[in-house]
Amino acid sequence: MRSTLSGIPAAPSLERLSLEQVNLSASSLALLDHCPRLFRYVYLERLIWPAASVFEHELEQRRGRQFHRLVEWHSRGRQVEPRLSALDEVVQQWWQVFLASSHAHPQGRVLAELPLWQRIEGFKLIARLDRLVIIPGSLHILDWKTERQRPRDEQLAQDWQVRLYPLLLCEAAQQLPLEGPFEPEQVQLTFWYVQHPQQPFHRYYSAAAYEQDLAHLRATLNHLRQLEAQDFPMTPHTERCNSCLFRSRCHGLLPEGIPSQDLTDWVWPMQEPATPADPIADTYWEQ
Repeated sequence: MRSTLSGIPAAPSLERLSLEQVNLSASSLALLDHCPRLFRYVYLERLIWPAASVFEHELEQRRGRQFHRLVEWHSRGRQVEPRLSALDEVVQQWWQVFLASSHAHPQGRVLAELPLWQRIEGFKLIARLDRLVIIPGSLHILDWKTERQRPRDEQLAQDWQVRLYPLLLCEAAQQLPLEGPFEPEQVQLTFWYVQHPQQPFHRYYSAAAYEQDLAHLRATLNHLRQLEAQDFPMTPHTERCNSCLFRSRCHGLLPEGIPSQDLTDWVWPMQEPATPADPIADTYWEQ
């Protein structure tokens, strides 16, 4: 059992997973692009390193989960308004923005929090669509975004969510309640930013885009096998290491920008789900 900076012994890590045991998502593929070694730590060794200074990030994540849960309940015809007073004021403001948008009254069949998965090149690829709206001749994927910054379209076009969600929807189309034949041209994707409601991102799919995304995914999965054979080397972009919470594991150095008194060198097992439990989301919503 490894010692911590404070002298407190770290909890033992879980048994390392194989790639076949990992559910690959847009987030995991993005992390693989960022740093193969970090991918190994998080998804194979299932380790996480806590730091007190990430509280603000955790607060933003909690708000995002609360907003997503509100929209899900609204989509399922549940009463939302009586529950708003228990939520963060920022989330309440976001909810009013949502109600003023066209997304509050979608036309067609609405499937909320729809899970998709397909096995490709021996790997299990997964996605969870915040909303899928089905009307004759159209499948509209919507993803709710709560972050402060709205990335540029050029960045979003390369985002793994933008590539993977339409691709998996095409792969799984035969499992959906569709009327008539299906073509990739029926699919569109929208990222809707609650803090930038007038600046959504749209992608209209096509057979050519499907073939390109599938080829890109297969190349990435083949590269993943190569990285496995190399035991997942560190990224060559060493500037990314400066603020990484695993910097001490790779370089013996503390991450920059976090006061040492707020940092605990303590790795513990990360169980599913990847995000910490939200008392409001996990208990309040069950009332």
